[in-house]
Amino acid sequence: MEPTDSTELPDEQAPPLELPKKRIPPPLPGQRGVAAEVRSLERHVCPECGGKAEWDPGKKELVCPYCGTHFPNVGPPPMPGSVVEHDLDATLATLGDKAANVDTATRRVECNNCHAVLVRGAGTVAQHCDFCGSPELLDYQDIQSPILPESLLPAAISKEQAYHAIKAFLAARWFAPNDLKRRNLIDRIHRVYLPYWTFDSSAECPWTAESGTYYYVTVQSRDSNGRTVSRRERRTKWRPARGHVSTWFDDVVVSGSRGLDTDLLRKLEPFPTKDLVPYETRYVSGWQVEHYQVPLLDAARLGFGTMEGMLREMCGREVPGDTYRNLRIFPQFSDKTFKHILVPIWLLAYQYRGKTWQGAVNAVTGTAHARFPLSAWKIAFVTLLVIAVIALVAFIANSR
Repeated sequence: MEPTDSTELPDEQAPPLELPKKRIPPPLPGQRGVAAEVRSLERHVCPECGGKAEWDPGKKELVCPYCGTHFPNVGPPPMPGSVVEHDLDATLATLGDKAANVDTATRRVECNNCHAVLVRGAGTVAQHCDFCGSPELLDYQDIQSPILPESLLPAAISKEQAYHAIKAFLAARWFAPNDLKRRNLIDRIHRVYLPYWTFDSSAECPWTAESGTYYYVTVQSRDSNGRTVSRRERRTKWRPARGHVSTWFDDVVVSGSRGLDTDLLRKLEPFPTKDLVPYETRYVSGWQVEHYQVPLLDAARLGFGTMEGMLREMCGREVPGDTYRNLRIFPQFSDKTFKHILVPIWLLAYQYRGKTWQGAVNAVTGTAHARFPLSAWKIAFVTLLVIAVIALVAFIANSR
């Protein structure tokens, strides 16, 4: 049922529609200071050549990029329930101003492999050394972040799979130029773990609205020849209505990154948060890891704004009749919790006729999306086709 802006007056005699409280299942998961010196951690060293291992999504294990040595899986699989949810209100109260701000201090990082000293901004946690290529791993404790990621989604899509996913995506775009689909245009591809927030909450939501029921009346008027003609006109009878929706939300996600196009990220969702595992450095070894740039307070506002939007849709579906207007909701949230997680994606860039275009692949599900140029001749063809169809319809109508 769609809301309406009809101006019919409410029926003064009709009693309000009182709906019983309804329990609704949750919706499916379908934004510079003084330098500090820290040292990259000595972890995941290859026993054969001394190089730093990298997480290989295709093999689902650590692999040395220099000699190809495979590392055995370390430790038992995570136990169910090992990913912790944190009380949102208590954390916001404890953090105070830190919940609304992001650390902007730069850091001097010493690589334990070649001992080069590098300057890193606050936006990254782990990446490769510029000198020896060793995958650096900085401890979040060294970074002194007020909130640390405690869980992540291990990457499962390999570099080759990501490349073919983007190629398949572009090949399916009819408006993309044909030569773009045939050529191997990927110039850069790199892997990154992005920060995300997830929010859970129970919700009780009373609502009020005006419920509209359609009825029809016969109206007489005169045509261009002065003759009296009759026609049926739809009107709306309005009655006040109220009800109550009860539901809960699980893992409403909010990106903690500001470096990637938000619309592009949304095309990669959802991320299967039920598959989260406790944070371990072996999963991020060799991957760039971004520190969150959207603080907890801002993320919570976005997350609960999303929940309110979902509640509005739920309540709108509960209004009886054919249509409704003046819907007002009064959401009350409780049992609010959150997690700070990391999710992996492949970032790709390609050149086409002197311009750079960006794409990305969800490194867990393989979902791909990319920006792409439009073919001018295909747009012209469709425009001419639409004009021709309109002209044909007009010709047929005038010939009757």
